[in-house]
Amino acid sequence: MILKDKRLLVCAELVSGDFICDIGTDHGYLPAHLILSGKCRRAAAADINEMPLEAAKSIFMKEGISDKADFYLSDGLKNVPLEGVTDIVIAGMGGELISRIIAADERAKSCGAAFILQPMSKAAELRRFLSENGFETDCEKGVREGRFIYSVMRCRYTGNKRKLSPAKEYSGRLDPSVTEDREYILLQSERLSDAAEGMKNKFPERAAELMKISRELREICEKTNGEGK
Repeated sequence: MILKDKRLLVCAELVSGDFICDIGTDHGYLPAHLILSGKCRRAAAADINEMPLEAAKSIFMKEGISDKADFYLSDGLKNVPLEGVTDIVIAGMGGELISRIIAADERAKSCGAAFILQPMSKAAELRRFLSENGFETDCEKGVREGRFIYSVMRCRYTGNKRKLSPAKEYSGRLDPSVTEDREYILLQSERLSDAAEGMKNKFPERAAELMKISRELREICEKTNGEGK
């Protein structure tokens, strides 16, 4: 099995331990890849729906690695044992849903696992939730998949609660000297500018706030212009 999804490949890159838990596993490609590559010795794959979970089981059976995984029909983390889990991946969902999944289970704060998160939307809201609830992000990367560009972040609970600046909510720990990271930040700037333009007549104060954040994001990138890797 060859994993081609760039989002999932970056998620796999950020896994640092050897026991992966994949929430919303879909077909189980990510945990199977991690087992087959030798990066992980064990996997837990969970999904809220039976059909994708059965598809994941079939992939593991086809690859001869069924003995290295456990499968759980679960809404988020609810039915998944986390003892020994080193990394929890939640990818391919909206940032608000990822936030709710983490908030719904107190074990997220006590299990000691790293969370690798890949929001499809509302990434700023996810960053805000994480920082205000004591999760610290130690790594974040932009990744382009076709015409879309996403962010993948790794964090863990430390209890250190803090408030991010509005610009940091949209740029996170991305490095503007890295090409895809800079593209991601500039895209957020463009979206905020467009949103501000659309609401400037009815909501001028909010439009001004968004335009200010947009300018700050552009300035972050301009400081490293020409330094892309």
